[in-house]
Amino acid sequence: MNIGAIIKLNRINQNLTQEELADGIISISYLSKIENGKIEPNEEVIKLLCRKLGIQINNQIDDSTKVICNEWFHLLLTSSNIEEIKQKYKEINEVSKTIHDSELQLLIKIHMIRYYLKIGETTKALEQINNLKDVSGTFNNLQKYYWYKFNGNYYSIIEEENDALRNYTLSEDLLPLLELKEDEIADILYSLAVTYSKHRLTSEAQSYANRALEYYRQVYNFSRCAECHLVLGICYRRINNHEKAIKNYHLAKQLAESTQNKKLIRLTHLNMGYLYFVQGNNAQAIKYLDMIVNESDATLHDRLLALTSIIGESYNSNNLEEAKKRIMQGLSWINSDNKNKYISFYYEILSYLYLIDENHEKFENLLVNEFIPYLKEQKDYVKLTEYAEMLGKHFESTHKYKNATTYYKLVNFSYKQITKL
Repeated sequence: MNIGAIIKLNRINQNLTQEELADGIISISYLSKIENGKIEPNEEVIKLLCRKLGIQINNQIDDSTKVICNEWFHLLLTSSNIEEIKQKYKEINEVSKTIHDSELQLLIKIHMIRYYLKIGETTKALEQINNLKDVSGTFNNLQKYYWYKFNGNYYSIIEEENDALRNYTLSEDLLPLLELKEDEIADILYSLAVTYSKHRLTSEAQSYANRALEYYRQVYNFSRCAECHLVLGICYRRINNHEKAIKNYHLAKQLAESTQNKKLIRLTHLNMGYLYFVQGNNAQAIKYLDMIVNESDATLHDRLLALTSIIGESYNSNNLEEAKKRIMQGLSWINSDNKNKYISFYYEILSYLYLIDENHEKFENLLVNEFIPYLKEQKDYVKLTEYAEMLGKHFESTHKYKNATTYYKLVNFSYKQITKL
C-alpha cells in the first residue's frame, strides 16, 4: 500500500513540516522513510499519523466508486467535450472525499494533470506535477505509466519536445508490465508518432502512426484516423513521396469532414499548402492556405500560421508584391493588446518587411537582439534553424563574414537539438 505518498501529499497540502507531523508519534527520520516508501509502517503508526492529518485510509472500496473513477479516467482519454469533462470532475471531486484507498487516491491526483491540460489550465497542470514530484519515486508501475504519460502531454503542449519524448518513451517502457486497454495503448502510440514527427524522425513517426491507425480503424474513430493520416502525410512529404503524402492528406480531410472537425480540416489545408509549396505550385498552395486565412471561425493563431507561410514562400519566390500585401494584412491583425501572445508571428512578419524594404539595420537589430534570443529562450529549434540561417545568409551577402559564421554555427547547433533524443 502506497501510504507514504498519501501521508506526504496531505502533510504538504496542510503546510505541516515533518517535525510537526512526527511530533509525539515517531522520529522525523522514520517519517521521512515512510513518506519516501523505504519502509512500511505498522497499522498503529498509520492510524496515529492519519488521525493527526484528519484523513482515513481504507483499501476497501465499493465497486460503484471504482466505476465512477474509471469513467472519469476514460473520459479524459477519449473526450474533447470540455463541459462534459468539467461536469464529471465535480462528481469525482465529491467522490474523492470518501475514497480512502491510497492507490486510487494517487491515480486521481495523477489524472488531475491530464484534467488541467484538457481544460486549458496549463499552469495548474504544472503545479500538480510539482506537487506530485516528491512522491513520484514511490509510484507503482501503473501510477508511473500515467505519471510519465501526462508529463509528456504537458511538455508537448508547451512545445518542450525533448522532454515530451523522454517521458513518452518512459511510459511506453512500462507497457509490457501492465494490462492496459487497447484504446490506452493506441493513445500512447499516437502521442509517440506525433512527437517523433516533431523531431523529424520520420521512420519512427511512420511506424507508430501506422500501429495507432490499425486500432482506430477497427473502432471507427474517424477523428483519430484523420490525425494518423496527417502524421503519415507529413512523413511522406519529408521523404519526397508526394503521391502518398497527398493520398494521406485527402484521407485525413475526408475523415475530418465526416466528423465536422474544423480544426482537423484546417490542419489538412495547412499541410496541403506546405506540400504544394514544396512542389513549386505556389498558386495551389496559397489556395489551400487562404481557406484558413479567410475562415472566420479559425483562431488567429491558425490564420497567422497560414499567413506567415504565404509571406515566407512569396518572398522566397521573389513575389515581393504578394509578400508585402500579406505582411500588411498580418500587421493589421496584431495590435498592442495581443502582440505579446503572437510575438513570434510578429517577429516573423517584421523580418520579411525589413528584408523587402532593404532596411538592413532594423533587420539585423530585430533578429540579433529580439527574435533569435526569443527563439533560444523558447527552445523553438525549428524556427531558430530557419531564422539563424536567414541571418547568416544576410551577413554573408553584406560581407560580414565573421557574423555570418556565428549564425551558421547556431544553425548547426539548433539542428542538432531538433534530432537530439
